[in-house]
Amino acid sequence: MAGIASKALNNSTENKFKYNGKELQTKEFSDGSGLEWTDYGARMYDQQIGKWHRTDGKAELYFATSPYVYALNQPTNAIDPDGNLVIFIQGNHFGETDHEYWTAKNYYTTTGPAGQTPAGYRPINGRGTTMVYGKDRYFDNEVIDQLNDHHTPRYYDGSGGGWHPLGDGTTEYPGRQSATAAGRDQMGYDKGKKDAATIIANLGRDPNNNIIETIKIVTHSMGGAYGKGFVRALREYIATLPAEQQQQIRISLVADFDPYEGSDMTADGETPTFQFIHNGLLANQKEKGKVEQKPSKSSSNAHAISSFFTDISQLQEGTYKWNEQTRTWDLQPK
Repeated sequence: MAGIASKALNNSTENKFKYNGKELQTKEFSDGSGLEWTDYGARMYDQQIGKWHRTDGKAELYFATSPYVYALNQPTNAIDPDGNLVIFIQGNHFGETDHEYWTAKNYYTTTGPAGQTPAGYRPINGRGTTMVYGKDRYFDNEVIDQLNDHHTPRYYDGSGGGWHPLGDGTTEYPGRQSATAAGRDQMGYDKGKKDAATIIANLGRDPNNNIIETIKIVTHSMGGAYGKGFVRALREYIATLPAEQQQQIRISLVADFDPYEGSDMTADGETPTFQFIHNGLLANQKEKGKVEQKPSKSSSNAHAISSFFTDISQLQEGTYKWNEQTRTWDLQPK
């Protein structure tokens, strides 16, 4: 086998990416030795003894399976995904949609010779032989990285259809006031009710049909109230499902960044909810209910989502324990 293995590639860079494309932690110590563990991100696999050194982080979703197995003991036809879904709900905007809303244009700038664009940058403007180059920064992508969730996200417009000057009451939804928290809550509820079955039906499942995806919701500005209605609709739909399936579904995080009219919003108490605010001219009000107020790491008093990049590192999912008496998942204290 040595003749056709990576060992046959003499005088070349060692390939550390082996089984499942995971990186082998080898020769990382100064004496040339190493742990010889395979890095699966969520946990390390010790191929020397054929065991994990910790349980599966999603073990509570697999009631019929040992928390120490890999891929449900079916490695020939199953993989071990991280299993998540992130829903982004944007606020008031000037036509930006989906990924574009969460993009900070030209967040980084640099200057250099004209015609020599640095990698990752693009020309903005210049004069003579000098050019200014800009590079974007992506809030949604960084949230996805922070939560170790690289499945395709879903995006919603929580403003009621684009730019509405505060208080104008117009909306693309007849009978709904986008300028009020109650109106946006109702819009989110209507949309969540419409999409709930599709969202749950498309959550990832293992070969035994156990749901292996968690749901996380990130909102900004007007999207905060929309998100409350959306979560309420999801929970109402989940409550109609068989008890065994209800136990497998998690809305594990709601993060509201500078929610507009926060004092008119109430967290449901079932979902770990975090609120980030900047003490500026807009959106200083705290939400009601069980909400963890996160002090912003930024000194900015701006409202734009791009002013909250430093707070992404504080996002984390909640931990739950099944309550047999109430037949619900209880959020555990830290």
